[in-house]
Amino acid sequence: MSTRSEIAVQNEDGTIKSIYCHSDGYIEYMGVLLNNYYNDLKKAEEIINENDCSMLSTTINKSRFYNSWNGENTKAKEFTDLKDLMNHFQNDIFVEYIYLFRKGTWSVSKLKFIDNPVDNYHHCISYHTKFIPLSHLLSVIDKPYNFEEVA
Repeated sequence: MSTRSEIAVQNEDGTIKSIYCHSDGYIEYMGVLLNNYYNDLKKAEEIINENDCSMLSTTINKSRFYNSWNGENTKAKEFTDLKDLMNHFQNDIFVEYIYLFRKGTWSVSKLKFIDNPVDNYHHCISYHTKFIPLSHLLSVIDKPYNFEEVA
């Protein structure tokens, strides 16, 4: 089973572009990867320019983007602002993490579930948290993913 994520970059005018990433979206992998290898605007935009991906790695060339790796024709999603982005994912229970690069730093929103109340007709009640600076979460991770082991 994959941990799906969305990777987004906010431009100076507030607009946002994002792509889907199918695998390894959890903070101990994707968060560490983005923080250590894509931690400036130019590198963050390189990810978005490649469009949707199966998996992100330490370099663009080692990553698997659907268009170049699988011959698909995916496009980055475009949003007018942060509210537009979050409205788009409001009922999406498959994107577990949304990573956002803005103002020179990465932040993350996590999908959370509330136990299914007895009077609820639906599968669950879910929401994405407000964005938290990724650096705050990485400072408390005991054992981040070791990229050198798989290189």
